[in-house]
Amino acid sequence: MSEFKPYYKIEENEEEVVARVFQEERKLPDLKLRIVHAQIYDRDRISRDNWEFNKHAESEKIATINVFELMSDGYDLVVWLSPKSEIYEEGRLNIMLKTEVEGQMGFDPWGIPLLINEKETMDLARRLLDRGGVSMDGVEEVDDLRKEPIGFKLEGEDWQEKCRDLMPEFEELWDFVKTGGVEENMEKIVGQVREAKKVARGNNVVFEMEMLRRGYELNVAGGHGGSWLSQTGRGVGLVEIFDSLKMLGKIDERLSKCEGCGCFYMKKKGKCPKCGKGTK
Repeated sequence: MSEFKPYYKIEENEEEVVARVFQEERKLPDLKLRIVHAQIYDRDRISRDNWEFNKHAESEKIATINVFELMSDGYDLVVWLSPKSEIYEEGRLNIMLKTEVEGQMGFDPWGIPLLINEKETMDLARRLLDRGGVSMDGVEEVDDLRKEPIGFKLEGEDWQEKCRDLMPEFEELWDFVKTGGVEENMEKIVGQVREAKKVARGNNVVFEMEMLRRGYELNVAGGHGGSWLSQTGRGVGLVEIFDSLKMLGKIDERLSKCEGCGCFYMKKKGKCPKCGKGTK
């Protein structure tokens, strides 16, 4: 996981973009609250996006190209299964709907956490292919799924009902999408992001700690990037967090930081109770 970098920066990304990270990558058992309706993706964006963020990126670029190839062939609903891996803590079920953006082809994407293992993800893919789904090339093993989305023709069907028919195990999630729950949840998170930014004053680590205090904890490494508190998979060191909070006046002046182990302790103790050393 060490190659995975945080995706968002609170001073560079719009509040809605940051909110989507906390909507999709939040550690929360209720998957309904982690469904994301993302921004419409146009074909030209493939050439603009960064495709070097981790070792799956090249496959994901191919998958994106294949989505447009399938849609060009008349498949207006595309299901892309992204399996969990040594990089991604979870898998992802992505639904792309064919649309048009300023006269060119695009897709309207929905993302849903997929909390099943690689074998179960492959079983789901085989079921979709058996139910009439089409991929650009063959799907022989689980890693093929990273670049081989599966297309369907709606032929006038409602896409949510089509998904319900293909994947009835997610019925509760399709209901939540249909009733507008995803948009309502997004509005709530945007409000939380806006308030947390006021506390953070430009510091990504402090911002994430404030979101954590509000009940929004991120996965270490997800499709939208890793947590700022977990940049190396082991977590940002306590010293870095201490310094960030100290800067904002959030650390009690009675606390000291140990030069030996980074532990916090009361100054009046004179030395660190954990390792016996003191401060610089």
